[in-house]
Amino acid sequence: MDNELTKNHFKPFEQMTFDYTMCFLCGELLNDEIRTDEHVYPRWLQNKFDLRDKKLTLLNGSLIPYRKLTIPCCVRCNKIMGETLEKPIERAVSIGYDSFIKLDEKIIFKWLNKLSYGILYKELSLKNKISEPQSDSIYSKESLKKHEIQFTFLQSIIHDVNYIEEPWSILIFKIESSFTPQYWAYDNPFYKTFFIKMNDIGIIAHLMDNGCQKGLFMEHEEMKEFLYRELHPIQYFELCAKIFYKSILFNKNPFYTVSWFEEKLNTIVSHSVSGEVFDKWSQEEYAHILKFFLYDYCGIEFQDIYKGDNLIMTYLRNEDGSFKDCIGILYNKNMK
Repeated sequence: MDNELTKNHFKPFEQMTFDYTMCFLCGELLNDEIRTDEHVYPRWLQNKFDLRDKKLTLLNGSLIPYRKLTIPCCVRCNKIMGETLEKPIERAVSIGYDSFIKLDEKIIFKWLNKLSYGILYKELSLKNKISEPQSDSIYSKESLKKHEIQFTFLQSIIHDVNYIEEPWSILIFKIESSFTPQYWAYDNPFYKTFFIKMNDIGIIAHLMDNGCQKGLFMEHEEMKEFLYRELHPIQYFELCAKIFYKSILFNKNPFYTVSWFEEKLNTIVSHSVSGEVFDKWSQEEYAHILKFFLYDYCGIEFQDIYKGDNLIMTYLRNEDGSFKDCIGILYNKNMK
């Protein structure tokens, strides 16, 4: 990109500039000639999974149809995102897991980060209480500042950025595709997590933990095994619950070194995180998280999950520790 705004790079978090007069990505002032509406959830995804008129629940409880979740974008950035992100993701999703798993993780990270930041951008205009227009914004300026590095990562869409070590943890699972739902997603900006299932592809991502979650997952053979198994959706949801709870327990603020060359983002270094990275795990607390992820799928209640004395039901393992073949033994339940 050769406009003046890339020479004097866009810094929306300095002035808290999040309006619809400029491109969310490069900051270029928009007019009728260059303005586009960037769909946070791309049109191809909406069409493929019939999402256009389905509604997302935002943080303050308000509902918005997928087709109306748009953010301001210039023609140039829209084209770059289409060519470098949407086309390879769409192509891989249309083929399935075996194609998706071969994608460069950097592309997947940029795409998930765009979805997450796009939702954040929309929610910046929301009030904490729908019934009280004068109530505070969902995000305080202090909490919003924590997303500044997320925007820096986003800039790697329009700049040729060298990542030294990965700021993300991305785990990709193969899901038995004959079971519903074919599409499901959950995003939590406070814990920097994104979960999305598309046909036989199940993604679990932490967008800002410097690889801690994935590193821990890969260290344990009993967890690593799930990456090479075909999972029932309920097993994928259980893994989502485990990683999400771990993200709540994550107690470090990851550190990054960012370098620019000729006013263009050049390198992002993700520094390793050391020491006690996670707070103490509580089976009872985890049971509440597991209920959150499973309830819409199978209507399971907390008392069915938590048995007391740190005992929790699981769809991942049999009592002898072997992998549980849920595809063979569970009946198919439709999502509500």
